[in-house]
Amino acid sequence: MKGKARQANIELLRIVVMVMVVVLHYLVKGGAAISLAENFTVINVMLWLVKALCIAAVNVYVLISGYFLLEAKWKTSRLVNLWFQVMFYSIGVPLVCFFLEAGEVKQWGVYDWINVLFPVQMEHYWFITAYVVLYLLVPVLSAGVKQLSKTQHKWLIAGLLLVFSIPKTVIPIGIPTDRYGYDFGWFICLFLIASYIRLYGIPVFKRKRVSFAIYLVAVFGIWGISIVCALLSRKGLSFTHMMDMAYCYNHLLVLVAAVALFYTFQYIRIPQGVVSNIICKISSYTLGVYLLHENLAVRSQWQYWAGIESVRDGVGIFAHMLVTVIAVFIAGVIVDCVRDCIFKAVIQAWEKIFAGKIAENKI
Repeated sequence: MKGKARQANIELLRIVVMVMVVVLHYLVKGGAAISLAENFTVINVMLWLVKALCIAAVNVYVLISGYFLLEAKWKTSRLVNLWFQVMFYSIGVPLVCFFLEAGEVKQWGVYDWINVLFPVQMEHYWFITAYVVLYLLVPVLSAGVKQLSKTQHKWLIAGLLLVFSIPKTVIPIGIPTDRYGYDFGWFICLFLIASYIRLYGIPVFKRKRVSFAIYLVAVFGIWGISIVCALLSRKGLSFTHMMDMAYCYNHLLVLVAAVALFYTFQYIRIPQGVVSNIICKISSYTLGVYLLHENLAVRSQWQYWAGIESVRDGVGIFAHMLVTVIAVFIAGVIVDCVRDCIFKAVIQAWEKIFAGKIAENKI
């Protein structure tokens, strides 16, 4: 990928994976996808398939970042802008809920408000905490990667997969060092994979159809593991752990699905024009969608505000999920657009004041 212009195919992928993230939070935090070991109904089994289709989303989002960060200029301003954006949501959403008496904010204790005031340190948003650490290390990682040979790069990734991914994929019990992909260590591994893709490519993903086929194979592999483990668990055998591990970000099949989906969109061509401009504009607000719906004040509330309890046990849950997820995504885009306008207005006002003071000093 060359040039500084944003590429609509990858920006479209950002949008798709953020929608997938919202779907995951609908299924898990809304209690829609119940353990298959407890509830093996057709509807619940299909919800776990939807979950399998979406579980690679976070990995893909990090792969996109790593792919471009390898050659991007490291900027302190990027971290500052991210910090202000996170604080806007971390503090703003609870305050709005407090005054509207929405959710449980009025029952919060000191710990909850500390979580709001120090979102990165307290993992208010675990993704942001891991991403900030990754971004701080990018200059070192990029410089290191460029000193490696292709073989060394490959073995480095293999070594990290032996630490983070392969054992938890095959060992049927919990591993003490396993954080399920919810940490910067796994993000570093994804960065190295993304940089390898950018520098050398992976021959097996040689065409769009092949890449998409591999994605589907990985997805149905994840789903198949969950079904088999659930059936064994219902027979009295202890396989619930392996069923859940198949849906962790650092599971090998989830990683394969992420790389395959990333490659699938690489081969999509969207001509420059109105459509590509709209895609690029919307994609710039996708992080805001995450920061809004995953805020501590609403992350376990919005599914119930949407009425998930009334459709949880029926086939109507699929239509409800579609409408709710689209509504949450649109709301997130609109709010972040407003946030962006506010930030730009404040910056412009500050620049005018600063320019005025410089002019006065010259006089």
